[in-house]
Amino acid sequence: MSKYFELLQRAAIMRGGDPVITWVSDAGRIELSNTTFLNSVSKAANFLVDGLELDEESSIDVELGNHWQTTVWLGAALAAGVQLKTQGDILFSDLKCAMSWQGPKESLVVVSRDPFGLPSKDVPAGFVNGSAEVRTYGDYFAPRWINELDVLIDSSESFNWDALGGHTRALQINYEISDGDCIGLLQPNDLLTRLALTVVLPAIAGVSVVLIDQPNPDLTAITKQEKVNRIISN
Repeated sequence: MSKYFELLQRAAIMRGGDPVITWVSDAGRIELSNTTFLNSVSKAANFLVDGLELDEESSIDVELGNHWQTTVWLGAALAAGVQLKTQGDILFSDLKCAMSWQGPKESLVVVSRDPFGLPSKDVPAGFVNGSAEVRTYGDYFAPRWINELDVLIDSSESFNWDALGGHTRALQINYEISDGDCIGLLQPNDLLTRLALTVVLPAIAGVSVVLIDQPNPDLTAITKQEKVNRIISN
């Protein structure tokens, strides 16, 4: 059983209706409660395991910017015990990426950037339309193997769950984030930081995250509206 998935289930029981991920963009505002996030991660994890037939030897990368979908797919990989790796076996990215993709089509899963996750209708033939297919999977997920969790970053660093938690706690101390805080996040610059602050920290510290996905955000207004304790820019 994934330790991360156990924490997700516990958060849904303890803080079910409270927001855990909020996405603020020029296209609108989307709020995911702990329960909604658990359900979304469960559906995505089922798709990874049953739809794409990935296992603990497989790796994925997620390049969807500061969108709420990024947190769902990163969380799904942790829940399913699939490795996360820059330049992994399969890239989860958007339609724009598909239009210029030069690699094997089966190595790219197209995820919509629609505010509500509605699937793109014009995905080129041969690519997996992840936003459409994930909707056909159930929101009950049962991990099939014991997840020791290796998170590989640029093929040079490896983290098991305890090491990842320790790294996340170190970032929490560095950014002076208290348990239960609400943090605003401008786009982090690497996979490990995204994973730690948007996926692991909410699970281990009850932190909620506001993803600020705007070119010229009004940080004062966002801080007031979302009751943000601290905004992190890198």
